[in-house]
Amino acid sequence: MPEPILPGTHREVAPEVTWSRVEPLLRRFGITRVADVTRLDTIGIPVMLAVRPSSETLAVSQGKGATPLLAKLSAVMESIELWHAEQPTIATWRAAAQNMSLPYELSDLNLTDHVSRVDEFTLAWTEGISLVDGARVPVPADAVRLSFSREHFWHPRILRSGSTGLASGNTWTEACLHALYEAIERDALAPGRGREDRLPVDPRTVEDKNLRDLLGHLDAASVSYEITFIPNRHRVPTFTTRVWSPLFPIVCAGSGSHSDPHIALSRAVAEAVQSRLTEITATRDDIPSDQDLIVDSAADPGFGRPEDGIALEQALVGCEEGFMTMEDELTTVAGRVVSSTGRAPLCVDLSSHPELFSVVRVVAPGLAWAEGRTLAH
Repeated sequence: MPEPILPGTHREVAPEVTWSRVEPLLRRFGITRVADVTRLDTIGIPVMLAVRPSSETLAVSQGKGATPLLAKLSAVMESIELWHAEQPTIATWRAAAQNMSLPYELSDLNLTDHVSRVDEFTLAWTEGISLVDGARVPVPADAVRLSFSREHFWHPRILRSGSTGLASGNTWTEACLHALYEAIERDALAPGRGREDRLPVDPRTVEDKNLRDLLGHLDAASVSYEITFIPNRHRVPTFTTRVWSPLFPIVCAGSGSHSDPHIALSRAVAEAVQSRLTEITATRDDIPSDQDLIVDSAADPGFGRPEDGIALEQALVGCEEGFMTMEDELTTVAGRVVSSTGRAPLCVDLSSHPELFSVVRVVAPGLAWAEGRTLAH
């Protein structure tokens, strides 16, 4: 069956089918409310919230999309992903890394600061699958779980906690691709990756209809914005978008990576709008309370002029796109990560209802990511 044609995303089935599968399970996953907050801002790009009061991470998850249904699915599936990471049904065993023949080093993962001799630590492990050759490889359980309750604060943190690489999809392949693109995006944006190499893009050179519609929303709302292309070692199109307006004078940002540059950029634009509504609604548990984000509404951040940016097609020189199947796409993208890091990305399947949809955690040794929100700076 051919993939449905959707604005700003690739999915193996139509969003109406996905919603019919997950809606009956919302209570099962603790989701009590789905709210449309689009009209709390003036932009009009759909943004939704999914509320899960019993969460061990974030009680409110955000979602964005080119249509209200895509935004609703985005919010709900993010909340469902977190539910799976909070209470993963994975078999574990305890061992020290030095006693196992790992195809990677623990130092290839995102360790907390000032941790040494980690190979001697006895850790809980679970089994992952290489996205390159299907080999079964041990993965630290703390790289899979995500919970800020239970024993989280009662044992030393060896690995940084975050949701990078946690994703869902209509199929296992779709979920793995989503997770891997997110891991690549966070690596491209990690500190030390060379901000001076970023390329401003002239939005007037964007021709894709869906993107023109998204940017049209910003223009109609008199929102200033800036698009930047992020060159990266994986040769995967990656963009950031920053938005600002006098009506809400906080710079908000979004990012996106995908082999299809139009999808990558649409994710960056929509996420910037979602980030702005996150600040407006003030419903996220992780909004910092110790930062002075409000500035004088007259203090325009001075985004670059469109004419100073390069054409979108010029930024994409060297980036390949176009795959016959998602399986081919996953194989190619995983191969690029291996070429960049020398390590195969690993997948741990967390799916509770694999006959309906998949939830995975992809752990990619050698890829970096930072905790907290840093895009606006």
